[in-house]
Amino acid sequence: MNRYLPLALFTLLVVLFRCIGSAYPESFPNFQPLAALFFCGAIMAKDWRGWVTPIAAWLVTYPVNAIITGNLHFLEPAEFITTAVAFGVVFFFGKSLAPKHFATTLAGAVLAALIFHLITNLAAWIGSPMYAKTFEGAIQSLWTGAPGSTIPSWVFLRNMVGANLIFTAIFLSARFALPSFSPAPATAQAR
Repeated sequence: MNRYLPLALFTLLVVLFRCIGSAYPESFPNFQPLAALFFCGAIMAKDWRGWVTPIAAWLVTYPVNAIITGNLHFLEPAEFITTAVAFGVVFFFGKSLAPKHFATTLAGAVLAALIFHLITNLAAWIGSPMYAKTFEGAIQSLWTGAPGSTIPSWVFLRNMVGANLIFTAIFLSARFALPSFSPAPATAQAR
C-alpha cells in the first residue's frame, strides 16, 4: 500500500490543480499539469503506470474541466481525438528523451508544450470555420486565436510552457525524494 501512496498523491495533486485551473481560466488559461504528467510519465515510470496515470488523470478531469468552464463540447469526437493524439505525441516524445540530463529534460518540456500547441491549434485551424484556410489563418490559430476570443493563443502557449517547466521540475525533483514507481528488481538468490 505504501508504495502506491506517492502515485496516489501525484494523481490527486494533478486532478486538484487541473480543477482549480479550470475554475479560474481567465487568471491562468492552460496552466495545467497534464502535459507535464504525460511527458514525465514516459520518462519516470518504465512500466504501465507511466501511461495509465496520465490517461486516468486526463479522463477524470476532462469532463470536470468542461463542466466548470461551461465548454460542453468535450463530447465532440474531433476535439477529444485531437487532444488524445497531442498527449500521445508528448508521451512518446518524453520516451525518446528518457533518461537524459535534468536540463535536457526541461528543454524537452518546453518542446513538448510547443508540440502540443502546434497539434491542437493547427487541428482547430483545419476543423473550425472561424479560421481562413490560408497561411494567415494558420498563424491566427497559433498566435492570436479565434475572432472575438478574449485571450490570444500565445497566452495559452506561454502558460503551457511555464506549467510544463514547473511541473516537470517538480515531478523530476520528487523522483529523488519519493520511492520509485518502477517494480523492485528481483533479489539475488542465496547460494
